[in-house]
Amino acid sequence: MKKILLILLIACSLFAAEIDDYAKEMGFHRDYTLALNEAKKAEKPLMLLIGADNCPWCRKLERRTIASEEIKARLGEVVTVIMDQNFDAKKFPAEFSSPRTPSIFFIDPKSGKHFNESVGYLKKNEFSALLDMAKKEFKK
Repeated sequence: MKKILLILLIACSLFAAEIDDYAKEMGFHRDYTLALNEAKKAEKPLMLLIGADNCPWCRKLERRTIASEEIKARLGEVVTVIMDQNFDAKKFPAEFSSPRTPSIFFIDPKSGKHFNESVGYLKKNEFSALLDMAKKEFKK
């Protein structure tokens, strides 16, 4: 039993390191409050990306869509924070918890309320359209 717990602990710490590395590589925040404050100062929407360690669609969204040059070039339009629904559940507002991943919420940093959301994998053109829609809604 102790060996199983040790293996689980190691696996969890490896994923935590993976999400931290990905956030650093992409320039994403891992702290919701800091990201929200930066979005307020920059007057940009906050994009909250929620994934899960056991979610292959999350990895696909991160690696194929968000990390693409086309999308990376547009990420300056938002302040992004990436969280894990299991490991980071208490580090972001419960209203953004979802049993489905990946989940993306666009949040008005002044009110803290979301004004757009998406659940599931998105191709580059779909993600780009989502950014366009969020940008338009945020300006209203």
